[in-house]
Amino acid sequence: MKKTMLLSTALAALFAFTEAKAEDITSPIYLPNELETLSETSLAYQRTKFEDYGAKEDLIARETLTFGIGEYTSIWASVGNRFNTKGATNQEYNNNHNFDYEFGLKRNARLFNDLLMQVGFSYYTFSPRSWYGHSGEAKEAIRDVKGNTRWHKALRGEVKLATELEDGLMPYASFGVDGNVDDADRDLYYTAFAGVHKLENGFAYDAGLRYEFQFGSDDVSAWYMQGSADYFLTDTMTLGAYVDYQFADSSYREVDYGYTAEARFKFLF
Repeated sequence: MKKTMLLSTALAALFAFTEAKAEDITSPIYLPNELETLSETSLAYQRTKFEDYGAKEDLIARETLTFGIGEYTSIWASVGNRFNTKGATNQEYNNNHNFDYEFGLKRNARLFNDLLMQVGFSYYTFSPRSWYGHSGEAKEAIRDVKGNTRWHKALRGEVKLATELEDGLMPYASFGVDGNVDDADRDLYYTAFAGVHKLENGFAYDAGLRYEFQFGSDDVSAWYMQGSADYFLTDTMTLGAYVDYQFADSSYREVDYGYTAEARFKFLF
């Protein structure tokens, strides 16, 4: 009888542990546990069509690693590459090795009841000279991306609020600020987002509206619809897709349309 009770207790404990490990790694506020790492690999195609400027196309690969350093706290690093592939880009870069880098910290907190908050900060950089070369056209392109012949450097911050409802439903909102540093002309760019995340039958869905804007002499703003779907291959591995569509803007280069289509793979280890 005692052996049966001990076996039942052990199985119950193992089952409870297994359930606790089955977390939603696609959640907008997910952070790995201490000493765990979340890998996200993605390939994105971006196209923006301007009214009187033609179209801009980019093909971007990215790898992001998020590492849990403590309870509710993670550090992360990301490396991206913009290709110069004929037929999929404008071929405006110097070669096929055009890297950017970003690293930062994120921390979660439970404010009260089911209201959760995530705060994050990061540092982003790339070399315009490496991307565009040294020609006169390259220097003009560098000025267009608000950079110079030195390394472009930016600081970013973001706050997210989310609430956990029943049936795997999570409404959430975020606000972010992005500002270049080490430049004489310093600008701040803002991003606001509101959406909902849903986990159901081995799939995770996400959808919402994003608003990007800037204050200053050259005020610009843009509205996007965005959504994603991820399939859980296992509890710790997902394969998914992300899309967004720019449907309104106010800028000195009027946009007919713009969109992003991305495939991504996540793996927790």
